[in-house]
Amino acid sequence: MKGAKGMIANRMDWVDWAKTIAITLVVFGHLRSDFMSYIFSFHMPFFLMLSGFLQKRRPLREELVKSAKSLLAPYVIYNLYLLVYSIFTGEYTPDYPWSMAVGLQWNLSMACRPLWFLLALFWMRIAYVALPRWGNYVLALGCGLFTWCFSGGEFMTPTHNFFQVFASVICFPFFVIGASLKEYKGYQLPFKNAFLCYAVILVQIVLGLYIAHLNGFVNIFRCRPGDCVPLFYLAATLVSIGLIQLIYKILNHSNNYVQLISEGTLLIFALHQSIFWPLREFMPKGNLWTLGIALMAIVVLSGLVWLSRRYCPVFIGKWK
Repeated sequence: MKGAKGMIANRMDWVDWAKTIAITLVVFGHLRSDFMSYIFSFHMPFFLMLSGFLQKRRPLREELVKSAKSLLAPYVIYNLYLLVYSIFTGEYTPDYPWSMAVGLQWNLSMACRPLWFLLALFWMRIAYVALPRWGNYVLALGCGLFTWCFSGGEFMTPTHNFFQVFASVICFPFFVIGASLKEYKGYQLPFKNAFLCYAVILVQIVLGLYIAHLNGFVNIFRCRPGDCVPLFYLAATLVSIGLIQLIYKILNHSNNYVQLISEGTLLIFALHQSIFWPLREFMPKGNLWTLGIALMAIVVLSGLVWLSRRYCPVFIGKWK
């Protein structure tokens, strides 16, 4: 059902806020700042939990078609754009078409690398609907153990991460956790006392960030989950769930601009580095400047999101 303004009546407004905050963290994290290591410890797990939260159970064939349209088609389109882009920036090499075809984003320029997320999310969606609920838990545990056993070795490296399979393996546990949060309403704390709720959330986030500090630098694209894989999963889970619970409590109201950003996270994810990379030498230093540049980039790209939503929704993973 739709209301008077065309908004979906049962839309979860806090999820729009969560996705907007998540993409802001992604863009901010890709700029050099003193908070980079902390942001990298949880920003993609946070994003993947939201993706799992929004995932619906469909027949496998239906999911294959839907995910091919919403993820693989934009992946091809943005790769073609960034292929031309790399020619103009002088970064193009003869290996670019082959690397794009096999999903080996590591061999491409920084502007092209964010597209790894589209392929990784595609595999996670397919795995999720292909397995029963208990099978998702078993696979998530297996993915975590696989990451623990092979990360840091010569096998699980970004140079061997064809079609971003390794990235999907690292992240699949977070996707399943997100789906479980929705099923068991884990985004709602059981306490009626507001002070107690906020105290629990704050402890989760602070503890998660402290554990992340102990774990060292994380970069999922580089197949690098830090110094200790169990600490990586624990820290990212605590911070991400804490953020989800906090956003649910304080930002559960609609905002048209936030909804626009939420719907356009795919486009922003795909294109923000193409804005930053040529200008990296001219950007002012400092945390506040960095945050301001990140927000300005999102504002600029939100215009493209609006145009895409109106005239070419495939750019944001949708079809008329």
